[in-house]
Amino acid sequence: MNITKPVNIVIGSGILMFNPLVDGVYQGYRYLAETPGFTLSSQSDSLAVDGSDGPVAERIRNVPIRITRTGRMTVRDMAPENHALFVIGDASEVSQLSTPVVDESIDVMPGRFYQLGASTTNPGGVRNVTAVDIQDSGAVTTYVADTDYKVHAEIGMIEILEGGSITAETILVDYTPAAETRSRVTSTQNSPAQGELRFYANNTEGDPSDVYMPDVWLTPDGEAPFKSRENPMELAFALQLQTRDGYAQVYADGRAA
Repeated sequence: MNITKPVNIVIGSGILMFNPLVDGVYQGYRYLAETPGFTLSSQSDSLAVDGSDGPVAERIRNVPIRITRTGRMTVRDMAPENHALFVIGDASEVSQLSTPVVDESIDVMPGRFYQLGASTTNPGGVRNVTAVDIQDSGAVTTYVADTDYKVHAEIGMIEILEGGSITAETILVDYTPAAETRSRVTSTQNSPAQGELRFYANNTEGDPSDVYMPDVWLTPDGEAPFKSRENPMELAFALQLQTRDGYAQVYADGRAA
């Protein structure tokens, strides 16, 4: 017997788009990122029913009682929105004014580093500072840059140099931060992101199959390697599929020839 049938060998690729559900309102689809990995998994659970009248119990039936659909994806774009998804937080912008700061009081010790402008309202502090001037707490002695202290202007930090004139004491710092805007990701106690997820195939080989999942939770699933020379930074997410009213959990659509 010789049976022939076209074989649809697929080497998959494509893009992922997410439509977050916020306070009951869908926000619109966003292209997530370069995604090196995207998988779906299905697992079924059965109830085993064994006979009980014979000397050895024989399996009478396995009754399927549950199916769980999950998935996993990794993103390679460290955009603030993706970072916020991973830490379960919010992405925002921080505006910094170029208002001069006078007599910021800091308790210091030699050999240590101190962040300028850090507070409960601005935990990250300031960036790109100029016109740094440091005096003792009585404003009597003016200390010398690169002898008593060093300014790391880009990150808004001062270093108290060992062997200089500054001891374990309170100092007064004047400086001017640059006017700028930067991104900030802040963790929250909110639930993970929920919404619609769509995969649009762009296969290397094989017929495309576009996948739609009407109700998915994106939960962080792994490490965020902030430091590595071996691989680019990627963020991994687990996908928890749920049933949305009026929908199936997964749709996979082919495309017309």
